[in-house]
Amino acid sequence: MLSKSDFKIASTCPKKLIYKKASYKTKNDENEYMEMLAKGGHIVSKYAQLMYPDAIEINTESLEKGHEKTKQLLEENENIILFEATFISDGKVVRADILEKVGNVLNIIEVKSKSHDDEEDKAKAIKKQKENIEDVTYQTLVVKELYPEYEIHSFLLLPDKAKRTTIEGLAGWFSSTEMIEEQFEIDELPARNGGNIQRPVIEFKYENYEDRHLYINQLKENHLLTLLNVDKEVVEKIDLIKDRASRFHDILTNGIQPVHFSINKSCKECEFNLGSEQEKNGFRDCWQDLTDTSPNIFDLYHGGSLKSKAGSYLDELIANRTISFWDFDVERFRTADGKYGPRGERQLLQFNQTKENAEYIHPGLKSALECLEYPLHFIDFETYSGAVPHHKGMRAYEKVAFQWSCHTIEKPGGDPVHSEFLNDEYDYPNFRFATTLMNQIGEAGTPLMWSSFENTILKDVLTQMKLYNYVDDILENWLLRITKDKDTKREGRFVDLNDLTLKYYFHPDMKGKTSIKKVLPAIWNNNEYLHSNPWFSKYVSESGPNSNPYDNLEPIYNALENEEVVQDGTGAMRFYHEYMFGTDPLDLDRKAQLRKILLQYCELDTMAMVIVWRYWMDALK
Repeated sequence: MLSKSDFKIASTCPKKLIYKKASYKTKNDENEYMEMLAKGGHIVSKYAQLMYPDAIEINTESLEKGHEKTKQLLEENENIILFEATFISDGKVVRADILEKVGNVLNIIEVKSKSHDDEEDKAKAIKKQKENIEDVTYQTLVVKELYPEYEIHSFLLLPDKAKRTTIEGLAGWFSSTEMIEEQFEIDELPARNGGNIQRPVIEFKYENYEDRHLYINQLKENHLLTLLNVDKEVVEKIDLIKDRASRFHDILTNGIQPVHFSINKSCKECEFNLGSEQEKNGFRDCWQDLTDTSPNIFDLYHGGSLKSKAGSYLDELIANRTISFWDFDVERFRTADGKYGPRGERQLLQFNQTKENAEYIHPGLKSALECLEYPLHFIDFETYSGAVPHHKGMRAYEKVAFQWSCHTIEKPGGDPVHSEFLNDEYDYPNFRFATTLMNQIGEAGTPLMWSSFENTILKDVLTQMKLYNYVDDILENWLLRITKDKDTKREGRFVDLNDLTLKYYFHPDMKGKTSIKKVLPAIWNNNEYLHSNPWFSKYVSESGPNSNPYDNLEPIYNALENEEVVQDGTGAMRFYHEYMFGTDPLDLDRKAQLRKILLQYCELDTMAMVIVWRYWMDALK
């Protein structure tokens, strides 16, 4: 049968449907699922269900039995609300998050964690929900086939960024107590078959309280979810969705043919690309003898943006089966006026230096570094952005700035001195976050960041001061001086090391990337003398010199004795949420472990900047 998740994955590429049904392994599912967990997507579903306290959940051991149970309840009740109502029609199966029957009307309500802004232009807001609208259109198609005599309406239930909660610690009203096996499918993992997926069990904190209804009323009065009617969009799409569903069902029944799919530049992000793995590697099955071409066209800096007369230059090369990095015509890096723009210059630099297998340091880097005024402050932030806000007054996905790390070098030849902040108080932390940073680095010297993220967060804090009526003239003036703002032509104090990398530095190991996660190992693994520097000794691996310091962070262990470590921002978000709201207050050991793991990750982010800076200074002597 063609499930909603089947339809979703096949819409990105029909060949993926074949791999999914054959239970091929995937590479991104765990990361995407962890991101969903970090942002509270699982909580949104529970939140939505609490808005319908009289609903009945269809909880059966098979889809067929779920279909029969749904049919029975709809026939027996004039008015009823169902969770996971199940419908099977002509080889298609869907489970509706919420189905509301009112007489002869069926309302299909699809719950999603992707945000909506009720204050935004409606056409723009609807456009952002394209994928979700296709989801609910597929459900509507199936229900219409089964119940043509009903009046059917389609809705999305979404976190609304135009609304602010009046509940302090709202995210703490929900907790994940255990992981259980999901026998069917999870929308966030469309490439995975059911039966080998675990999902969290979400509990409502006040579920067993005598005054539970009072908390439910608070959620109803202050809830952040908006019901968006998408009938018009469903009507416009339903014939297209019907044709597509028919094609996908035919593929499942009769097999896939070459006319159904093609390899193209979107394959770069394929979930079924398992690298060097040979067995059940979807990317390898599609690309065959082209799979192991290295370096290849996907390695180019912003290669996907290159155009051709037919559309994409990468697709042109792929169609000709010329996907080696050396198959690029560097003249195609030029803009329409025949010049190399900033992007084209970077692409040309990467091509030439990769060909020579040589590092590149532009002479301008020396003067750029010499202009930095001491003390040097290497700064990194971590933030939380979730569908269900942490604090009173916040909107869905409004950022909580919960952690900073700073390594300061007071003068030439000085050692880096580390300072840090991690919020552990249960009120809105952003102003405390900014104040502690201000008190630490003050007005002297140069604050350094990697990309514009830190600048953006401090600008957000500046805006939040007005929104929350927070008055602190000293903090406000400091924020105005440190941040850059193009609209007001404010220069600010921040210096972006990522920008310096783009302008002045390249190493072939970086390929087309300039993130700190790519630049650090390129420098670290090719300059072993850095490993003997006492500043960096704690990041030297016992397994050998060629390793990424992020891979050497000390793990902690969860309740199942599985190792856990923060290696990216999504991990930091997830662990911070647990640190604040997911840990048993009496489990002091777990709380201490979470604090340790967050601190060591953020500390490495700023030490990574120091390593890069130290190397540049040495290389330019």
